Amino acid sequence: MKLIHALIITTFGCSVSRAVTTATPKECFATTEDRIKNLQPCSTTTDSQETWTLNLDCEPLQAIDGFGAAWTDATTFLFDQLSESDQDKLMTDLFTTKGIGMEFMRMTIGQSDLTPDSRWSFDENDGLPDKDLSNWSLTEQGERMRKWILRMGDYNPDILLLGSQWSPPGWMKQNNNLRWEFRDSYVQYFVNFLQAYITVGIELDAITLQNEPLHTAPLSGEAWTMFMDSEYAAILSNATFEAIRREGLSTKIWAYDHNTDHPEYPQYVMDNSPSVDTVAWHCYGGGFSPLKDFAAANPGVKQYMTECWLHETSGEGFFDLPQFIMRPIQNGASGSLAWTLAGSVDLDVSYPGGCEQCTGIVQVNQKVADYELTGDYYKLGQFSKFVRKGARYLHVDGDYVWDDGTGVESAAFVNTDGSTVIVIMNKFQDDLTVTLGGVDGGDVVGVVQGRSVTTWLL
Repeated sequence: MKLIHALIITTFGCSVSRAVTTATPKECFATTEDRIKNLQPCSTTTDSQETWTLNLDCEPLQAIDGFGAAWTDATTFLFDQLSESDQDKLMTDLFTTKGIGMEFMRMTIGQSDLTPDSRWSFDENDGLPDKDLSNWSLTEQGERMRKWILRMGDYNPDILLLGSQWSPPGWMKQNNNLRWEFRDSYVQYFVNFLQAYITVGIELDAITLQNEPLHTAPLSGEAWTMFMDSEYAAILSNATFEAIRREGLSTKIWAYDHNTDHPEYPQYVMDNSPSVDTVAWHCYGGGFSPLKDFAAANPGVKQYMTECWLHETSGEGFFDLPQFIMRPIQNGASGSLAWTLAGSVDLDVSYPGGCEQCTGIVQVNQKVADYELTGDYYKLGQFSKFVRKGARYLHVDGDYVWDDGTGVESAAFVNTDGSTVIVIMNKFQDDLTVTLGGVDGGDVVGVVQGRSVTTWLL
């Protein structure tokens, strides 16, 4: 589900000389912690006496492919319970610029820990080996996912789509590891899946062979996990890539799909799999700076933050989501994803032992077949609505966060049409008068509300 974008960098309002005039942002949109504003127009003038200075770096850095969230069985199960009109409105809100215009999405391949149904795969076969995959089937759950992915394309056909597997069929595993005698079956399992999508006109842009391959789960998690060391991952990446290409498909293999505290894992995969040039990271350990280090060691590598969870009902902070969108980008990522797209207000759609506390950017009330757009929806939209695919990231000097969590963080982008976007997190209680230097034609000066995520369009 992608088109190739030419990176057209035009004059975008960036200057290396100090400006002598000032202007206000062309447009301003904000989401505030008190929920008074939810991605709504904001004033840039006030009597604020508190000041902050940022400076735009003119050098365009990595291309941005988008921001978004993850489709799961829970998501499709919940969306199916909404009326047709609500479904249409919701998809418009999610995937068009009338809403937040997400352009990068992840989908689960088979079961995950956010599967409300019984244990399943595309070839569970009552636990009996099926080496030739003669009983492979998309299944009811798989058909439901494909239906919604196809429908997403009706609203935006140019979404970067990543598929991630949590576990192959149970009979392929022993002690939660792949039984090596079934490695060819494992590879063909992916080929069958990709072909099932091609039949309806969907070609996934990329897959990861194993979500969180270093994750060790309790017995209750064996249905939705599998351990895979880097040596197996490299061998299987090569084999799967070759099998996919023999079928005439262009889907890529991305490495890893786990935390940044073990960069040696994707490094080994890339060193031993010439076809792999992209890394998927998660944010649950290791911080974000390893992305910058990894890029320095591997020029030309593409990186994405493919999972950070949402827990709006169990202590999530207001700045958690904008931080895990912004900080990977500051360290070289080309996109960031939230886990997950939709949850239940009753927190009752996870597999036993799975992520019971996970919420989504959309929360569905099954009792009344209704939904709400959460604060995370609007905070994600501060990026995804305005930063379009093909934009380039611009570094901003002047960020600082104190030990108590107060401070300012920012990221700027230049879209392919030359427009410039800057997203600013003001973590102070008070409003700030922010001066943005380095802008062609004069400094840009405006007020950023306290405890807000604010987007300026220049």
